[in-house]
Amino acid sequence: MDSGYRKVEKRNRPPVSCEPCRTRKLKCNRELPCDSCVKRNKSSLCHYASNANRTRPTPSGPQRDLKERLHTLEAMVSSFLSGDAVIQTERGRVNDPIRRGPSASGTFQNVTPSESNSSPSRAGGEENTLTPETPYMHETGDGQVDYIDRNHWLSILEDIKEVREHLSGSSHPSPYDGGSQEHDRIEPDAGFLFGANPNVDISEILTSLPPQPVCDRLLSFYFSTRFLVGGVVHPAKFQKEYEAFWDAPEKAPPLWTGLLFGLLGFATCLKNIANIAKVGDVDESIPSTRLMQQRLIQCLILGKYATANSFALEAFLIHLQTSFITSDHAPVNLWFEMGTVIRLAFRMGYHRDPEHLAGISAFDGEMRRRVWLNIFQIEALMSFQLGFPSMIPGEFCDSKVPRNLDYPDLRMDMKELPPGRSFSEHTPVLYTVVKAPVMNMFKKIAAHTQALTVPSYENTLALGAELNRVYASMPDTFQRRDVNRSFMDSSALILQRCTIEILYLKGLVILHRRYISYDLNSPKYAPSRRASVEAALKILGRQEDLHNASGPGGRLHDDRWMVLSLPIHDFLLAAMVLCLDLSVRMRSQSPVVAGDQDLTTREYRALQVSQGIWAGNRSASPETHIAALALELMIKKVANKGVYGFTPSPAPIVDSAAPDIDLELPYAEPMSHMIDGSESLDWGLLDQYFQNLDSFNPDFSM
Repeated sequence: MDSGYRKVEKRNRPPVSCEPCRTRKLKCNRELPCDSCVKRNKSSLCHYASNANRTRPTPSGPQRDLKERLHTLEAMVSSFLSGDAVIQTERGRVNDPIRRGPSASGTFQNVTPSESNSSPSRAGGEENTLTPETPYMHETGDGQVDYIDRNHWLSILEDIKEVREHLSGSSHPSPYDGGSQEHDRIEPDAGFLFGANPNVDISEILTSLPPQPVCDRLLSFYFSTRFLVGGVVHPAKFQKEYEAFWDAPEKAPPLWTGLLFGLLGFATCLKNIANIAKVGDVDESIPSTRLMQQRLIQCLILGKYATANSFALEAFLIHLQTSFITSDHAPVNLWFEMGTVIRLAFRMGYHRDPEHLAGISAFDGEMRRRVWLNIFQIEALMSFQLGFPSMIPGEFCDSKVPRNLDYPDLRMDMKELPPGRSFSEHTPVLYTVVKAPVMNMFKKIAAHTQALTVPSYENTLALGAELNRVYASMPDTFQRRDVNRSFMDSSALILQRCTIEILYLKGLVILHRRYISYDLNSPKYAPSRRASVEAALKILGRQEDLHNASGPGGRLHDDRWMVLSLPIHDFLLAAMVLCLDLSVRMRSQSPVVAGDQDLTTREYRALQVSQGIWAGNRSASPETHIAALALELMIKKVANKGVYGFTPSPAPIVDSAAPDIDLELPYAEPMSHMIDGSESLDWGLLDQYFQNLDSFNPDFSM
């Protein structure tokens, strides 16, 4: 061609695409604006030629069905945005009311679809009721299962999934399918929770795995231990997975590998405590608890726990429990971790009873109940210890308490659950099951005391009476009993009985504690003052009982590691309450509170004995060292005040080599003033005193 230009011939058929798509040779869906222009943020430039044909062929068969379903979806979304009528979908009718215009009174009238189509006689004669909606369990392509409320947009979007099946040629992954299965990088959210963690692969993690015989021995110890094991991992199911793991360790799901490291770390932790109790009996073959915990965390990150379905909650629980026993993390850090566990449990629907969820077997449902019960109970105690409201709203949870079933009672192929065993038969879940009613009451009492408005005294008394009834209805096996009367019981049962008793007594202490220094001249509050003090005395009495039983020749001497694993916070709380009561009654002129010499003597002796126990175990942990110093300070301040002529006498178990209190210790001076004359202790300051241990003596390393 002479001119160097091609001759452009006019097309005979009209264009069907918009001008930008024609220019860029892109697929156009003939809308205005079209999808391509919208995606490129060029909606304003989308236009069609004057002779463009935007009419599509009339759909038939599946295409007609697709169009109708798209219209249905569009109507549903529009109704949610505008608050108009609820649309009938394939999932069934939702009995939400239709929003009409304002009535003559200025209010909006609610009419259900059945009412709008009913006869006049029915329309005004029946009251509208909403039927409960079942939760929606969304399973993604990679096996992730999410609990989704029916009001959630993903529940509505599930209709899109069925619509998408009619579309062809799409290779784009679903926006909510969780991505690929690769585990080669650490997600930012996991790094935020656990802090800086190296980017490691599964091969490097597995280098820390002990030899199989050592793993076998530790796992056998874990599943045979009846103390501190919540029964959240079923041994038969785990053994099957464990055998497959050794065939190809690197192919196992990272979250399952993390659970394995968690169980090994927990068993190692218990063995270490037991070996500390048995001087000279040290097993050099067992791995480091801290290393096992670190590998567990790395596996959680590698397995993308936030989108996990299996093993993540169990691994988190094992990590939390081990951290509690080893005191390896600050309590507030564990509280943040528990928040993650709760959100993960909510996401997977563990707070709903499995009978409300489709597709969950009897075996899996019962194991889910066990996991949720452990989460519920651990969170209640953790939040209270840190002084925070509970993170679990009970009004939205209906998961039932699991049955008292032993491991052999549960089979993966079972169709229905067998009846629960008698509470006289010890199982891995008996302790948590029996403790559940007391824990529920404790949580109610904690919420009662944390209320923004001062609760009525009548409600306080009612809660106290209800707590007493709940504890009185406990099985005989778990009723209060001194250790020297329990020679036929296992050590685990003795400790479990004691912890439930202490939980009950702690509920009474915190429920009535505020009345110790309130309106001292009124006999109205005397029952509360007495109830709180008597409960505190019983807690310290139980501390003395356990201390004596774990000494040489005692009933628990061979298993004294169990006693060492108990938290000290409850004993400290009881001691503080007694110090407060002594301080108040020393200065009070009221005959209502100042005339009980016997009570004064009992309180003072209980403080002396408790201080002696802490002093004798100073080297056990920084907490016991601080407890001994704090109680020694309090005893001296109370004694110097002269409690009705009562002079201190050294308790026989007090460590005579214990140094005098150093009043330069942080918080020692303000604590001294609290006992010296204030009618109310600063409980927040005391919490700082006992929990911020890092700022104390730098020689507290274990």
